[in-house]
Amino acid sequence: MTFRQKIFLAFFLIFTLFTTGVVLIEQQREKKHKTEALQQRLDATIETVNHAILIETPIDTILNYLPNNIRITVINLSGDVIYDNQIPAVTTMENHTERPEIIAAANTETGTDIRTSTTTNQPYIYYARKYDKYYIRAAVPYDIHVKANLQPDNIFLYYIIALFVVTLILTLYASGQFEKTTKKDTRHLKHELTGNITHELRTPVTGIRGCLETVLENPLDDKTKNHFIQAAYNRTLALSELIHDMSLLTKIDDAPNSFTLEHVNIANIIVELKKENQAAMNVKNIKLNWQVPQNITVWGNRNLLTAIFRNLFDNAIRYAGNNITIHIIRHAESINYHHFTFSDTGIGIPGHRHLSRIFERFYRVNEGRTRDTGGSGLGLSIVKNAVHFHHGEISVKNRTGGGLEFTFRLPKN
Repeated sequence: MTFRQKIFLAFFLIFTLFTTGVVLIEQQREKKHKTEALQQRLDATIETVNHAILIETPIDTILNYLPNNIRITVINLSGDVIYDNQIPAVTTMENHTERPEIIAAANTETGTDIRTSTTTNQPYIYYARKYDKYYIRAAVPYDIHVKANLQPDNIFLYYIIALFVVTLILTLYASGQFEKTTKKDTRHLKHELTGNITHELRTPVTGIRGCLETVLENPLDDKTKNHFIQAAYNRTLALSELIHDMSLLTKIDDAPNSFTLEHVNIANIIVELKKENQAAMNVKNIKLNWQVPQNITVWGNRNLLTAIFRNLFDNAIRYAGNNITIHIIRHAESINYHHFTFSDTGIGIPGHRHLSRIFERFYRVNEGRTRDTGGSGLGLSIVKNAVHFHHGEISVKNRTGGGLEFTFRLPKN
């Protein structure tokens, strides 16, 4: 199925379920209202009969004022029929105590039922009301005319069907437009990503080629030759770093289930990274202040958790400046998460525009400066994706006193 077909099918199923539910609910509601209206008319007839009984007027004398097809039955509290306008010999009729409408009337004052009469063998809709000394029951034949009157009108149904069809047509059109827009955006993103990758690969490859061409095509003394070979080697390291970072991001996106999970001690990671970066920190006179309890563990992948702190270290060492302090603090703890801040006292990032895009792949705040200091341009993107892999959140801001502050959370278990 194409993307457009998937969208259309999803909306079709949603609209079908919604429309079906609306139609069923509306039809039940309308049928209920019509039934209640018929019951009110029968109730008015029963009140007329009761009034006649109270003023000791024979019921037969008021039948001319009632609908021709209506059946009136008076039943004493014991269930015996004492009057029925359609059955002269009421003594032959069964006891009505167990009739559903009588049982309901005995409990709630009124009762309704639709069934075939055992006396006349004709279907009726019955409505009964209880009084102090008797029940009065009114019934009308449940024939085609009554059934038709109780059925909901089809106008609403036709309106819903028409609306449903129009909605599907609009959905089909919208899904087509959305597919076009999505394809256009996807092509744009692919073009941009391909351009970024090409640009990032071109730099080290061009440098390696230039160094090797210089060595191969020119008579050089050993010192100069070693210089160019070392420069080419350094650029292969940058190329290797870029390929590794791109592979890691792809793996996080496409194969998250391939990462094994365990309880990882964060303090141990920080100690390892401090040793790994100590030489570079000494060169720039960077101090480290970390406040993470030794027993703090995070449920996650060790390599990705290490990548989070390694890339934050790398970002601070490369770009924050000299004579700064890096702070790593577990500043809070909730039921499910440990909350960390990673900050430095360096130069920070000028302008909100740069700050809001800092986690984008290959985004560079200062192209020239970043080229000089190296890096794949993917470090902070790896940080964000690795935090999200662990169902955490991360944000960044400029500190009031200078430098950047990253705030993120990682799960306990």
